[in-house]
Amino acid sequence: MLKIAALQLSTQALSNARLDYYLRICEQKDVRLVALGEYVLNNFFTELKQMPIDLVKEQSKVKLEALKEYSAKYNLCIVAPIILSTNKGFNKTCLVANKGKIKYINQQVFMPYSHWNEKDFFINSTKAIKLHTFKCDNFKIGVLFGYEIHFDEFFKKANELDLLIIPTANTYNSNSRWCELIKMRAFLNNTNILRVNRIGVSEVDELEWNFYGNSFLCNAYGDIVQELSDAEEVLISEISKPSEAAKFWQFKEVRNEINKRLL
Repeated sequence: MLKIAALQLSTQALSNARLDYYLRICEQKDVRLVALGEYVLNNFFTELKQMPIDLVKEQSKVKLEALKEYSAKYNLCIVAPIILSTNKGFNKTCLVANKGKIKYINQQVFMPYSHWNEKDFFINSTKAIKLHTFKCDNFKIGVLFGYEIHFDEFFKKANELDLLIIPTANTYNSNSRWCELIKMRAFLNNTNILRVNRIGVSEVDELEWNFYGNSFLCNAYGDIVQELSDAEEVLISEISKPSEAAKFWQFKEVRNEINKRLL
């Protein structure tokens, strides 16, 4: 079993007091893995456009150093999207802090829409596409940013995962669609999925965008087993390896047979 947590938060101030508070709770509850949503450590990307680059760098530096320290202090594996600044622009990535060591998983596909154009804002390399994974204890875990879950190409080996973490910044009235999409991905790949959505408000083109939370854990049978509301909350749950679901449905074996017969 692996005890996991989702911290459902809005964009955090430079102070790390609230992160420390929740991570201490996770340690007390024997949590091993903690995940945060998109744009929690940094402001929403439309707000970053208006911020001095030195402030963005300071924001990321403070959070990066803190999570590196907390991962060792509280024996936590922390998964959290973060914006890294370079002389050429901004890179959107996800840090995995474990026992004081840091690994980065870059976002690979970005929204290109006129009202939400991350593709033109971030400078991430998009040459090689794959589902990136890491190990936490004996569990194999993957990370995809919210937009990336729409594309089948990332799911060719998702049935090898014990858990897929989806950090999101979902808004509008999209929650029912996200629930159905993630339930489908979890069921067809027989893997647990943790969707961690941010809360709070960001101003976009003089309009307020409300991020509604509703973070949830979906099991390998496609059932949502635990869900938060639209407030600042923590989801804590235990997951097991999804081998029973995989053995029952045999999707991997049937898929291998189908691939042999494809023209």
